[in-house]
Amino acid sequence: MQTNQSYAEYLRHTAVSTRSFPAASLEFFLLDQAQERRHRREMEQLAKLAQTFDWKLTRNYAKALSKGYTLVIADRSSSILWVSDRFFSMTGYKPQEAIGQSPRFLQGPDTDLALLRQLSDDLSRAHLQARPRPIRQQLINYRKDGATYRCDIEIDPIWTKQGELTHFIAVEKEI
Repeated sequence: MQTNQSYAEYLRHTAVSTRSFPAASLEFFLLDQAQERRHRREMEQLAKLAQTFDWKLTRNYAKALSKGYTLVIADRSSSILWVSDRFFSMTGYKPQEAIGQSPRFLQGPDTDLALLRQLSDDLSRAHLQARPRPIRQQLINYRKDGATYRCDIEIDPIWTKQGELTHFIAVEKEI
């Protein structure tokens, strides 16, 4: 590669199978850098929400995001306020399509109604218990294309520093 030639031009003129090792290494490096920027941006957004709503966060959500979990933030009425970028890869829905919806839009005929009732009851009782542990459940959810997936969900009730329950943060992973 010549010094005045851009990396994009270099890739256009070099077949994938004949790329030299340094070019492939650069691709991995750039991908890693993009993922780091995305992770920092998500953590900045989460910190801004925590500051805005005066949350007392007890879990390390940065660690959950770095381990590949999806985060979904909903208010007490179950309206989704924010989702992490991984929401798209897990569900097929863009964040804009999820915001304002209830998480129930991901459920369908194979979702166990008894588990949903239990989850709903646990969430309803969360404000009474000042619950320090997450509410756990595994549900069958549906992707945008109609395919099912099993989702392991841990929902943290989120309290303000004054002790008021205002939101829930779901930490989700496809299993």
